[in-house]
Amino acid sequence: MRKPARSVFTFLLLLILLATLAGSVSAAPPVPRARWTVMVYISGDNNLEDYVVLDIENELAPTGSSADVQVVALADRGPGYDTSRGDWQTTKLYHITQGMIADSASAVDDWGERNMGDAQTLIDFVAWTRANYPADHYALYFWGHGWNWHPGYVMEDDTDADTLDYEEMKAALPSVGFIDVVGYDGCNMASIEIFNLWHGYATAVTSSQEYVNWEGIQYDLVLAQLTANPNMTADQVAIATSQSATDDKTWSAVAVDSRFTALLTAVQDWSLALNAGLAANRRKYDRAFGATRSFWQAPMDKDLYDMAYEIKRNVTDANIRTKSQAVMDAVNAVVLHERHTNAYADAHGITIYHISSASGKDSNYTYYRATIDFALQTSWDEFLNAYAR
Repeated sequence: MRKPARSVFTFLLLLILLATLAGSVSAAPPVPRARWTVMVYISGDNNLEDYVVLDIENELAPTGSSADVQVVALADRGPGYDTSRGDWQTTKLYHITQGMIADSASAVDDWGERNMGDAQTLIDFVAWTRANYPADHYALYFWGHGWNWHPGYVMEDDTDADTLDYEEMKAALPSVGFIDVVGYDGCNMASIEIFNLWHGYATAVTSSQEYVNWEGIQYDLVLAQLTANPNMTADQVAIATSQSATDDKTWSAVAVDSRFTALLTAVQDWSLALNAGLAANRRKYDRAFGATRSFWQAPMDKDLYDMAYEIKRNVTDANIRTKSQAVMDAVNAVVLHERHTNAYADAHGITIYHISSASGKDSNYTYYRATIDFALQTSWDEFLNAYAR
């Protein structure tokens, strides 16, 4: 009786295997690979909530997705600001289609209350997008509050009382993977410290040196261009994004791939030269730094090119002047596009952290020196430490 039982068991296993194979053959094919997939990480659980629905419907949905360009958004709202479209307050995943309404019914999924200041939320969003809407190239836009590397500002989430701080973003990058174009639709993100964060993880980053007005990036203009020409390069998409932000005082697109290395080298050499000449040129440095372009409510954010220009203009030391010019040349080489209002004529697309006295050596300064890769990899912070007394 044991041999027939074994035969029956073998036959049942064969039936299960055949059924499994048949199911796999008839399974729905994956979404065809697009040329570009655009991801928008919308951190609207804060006082920006009024603009979440508006930007989805008025800027993302007019073009929507196509076979060549897929558009997805992860959008979080919270209580107390906007009650439109059913007053949904959770974190919803949208595959943006043309003319879409940003309500609960249009969402692909509802992820409940997710913390947009938690790097895992970003990792999950990017992973889901790569799995469901694969593409040759990816653009990732961060929509929300910002202030470059300063802790406590970027992608603020009020419900969870959290932000996506520098060290969290750094730790997440290997899981996020390479992104062709990164855009920050948030204030004061165009700093050498943030560009360096993405060095090797992106081709180009586009953002503003100054605060971002309500309009910010005009996604409808960018998506219209990309849909018309899905063969746009990463540089071209970054430039188109920078060009779209016509309502803001400053905006730039900066190459952060291998081209960025020359800028890091130039700043390192310049930092060493400045430190070596500090004793002889302190008063001249004071004049130069005092004349350098800074930005509204952020006096420690100074335009890098303008700073090098002012140092060269005020200092007679030949080596310092040469190194200053090298920084200016290197900035010009990586800035793909830059625009500014007349009031910011001396803005050139990249800020750098600067303090002028010992009173500036606060908790942010300590965080900068201990955490920010640009400070760890160059001698800029050593120069600041010696200069600010």
